[in-house]
Amino acid sequence: MKGAAVKIGLISDIHCNAPGLRRALGLLDDCDEVLCAGDLMSQYRFSSEVLTIIKESGIRTIVGNHDKTILHAPAHPLRSSPTVDPALLQYLAGLPSTLSSTWDGMSIAMFHGSPWDDAASLSAHYVYPENVQDMRRVAQVKADIVVLGHTHRPFSARQGETLIVNPGSCGESRDPSGVLSCAMLDTRDGRVEHRYFSE
Repeated sequence: MKGAAVKIGLISDIHCNAPGLRRALGLLDDCDEVLCAGDLMSQYRFSSEVLTIIKESGIRTIVGNHDKTILHAPAHPLRSSPTVDPALLQYLAGLPSTLSSTWDGMSIAMFHGSPWDDAASLSAHYVYPENVQDMRRVAQVKADIVVLGHTHRPFSARQGETLIVNPGSCGESRDPSGVLSCAMLDTRDGRVEHRYFSE
């Protein structure tokens, strides 16, 4: 999709927090498209509102380990709960584990935890920018930009020719300050702007 977008919004780890998702999307209203790096749900909570927002907004998203737990853990109670809309559960099940595309001539690959995670596994690897070995391994992906989630920790860093970005979490802060985050990626120059907010 060369030339289809200049600014791409990045979100991740919503964890059923619909108000947080709405705040993040409001902060990214200058973006041409929004991508989500997974964990829309929480392990034992389901949000029809979050899935409806994602679906109706046309946000391209992948599943995270919490989503996979709901979908695939043996006898998971949410799959048979009368409070869960079967159509939305089916929508969640149809989301991919990874995403690759090209905008404005830049190739982007997105993973929830790491590129080497087993797609069938209910767990994911945590990649932090200070772990040089992991960062070098991520940079082996054939993409100009690699988007990750899972850690709830925002960062952007270059490893060789590869830009690695994590938008943090727009739904569940793991920072003592309680700050949530999303990010804007400008495909013209690879600039990343993290945008922070509080609930």
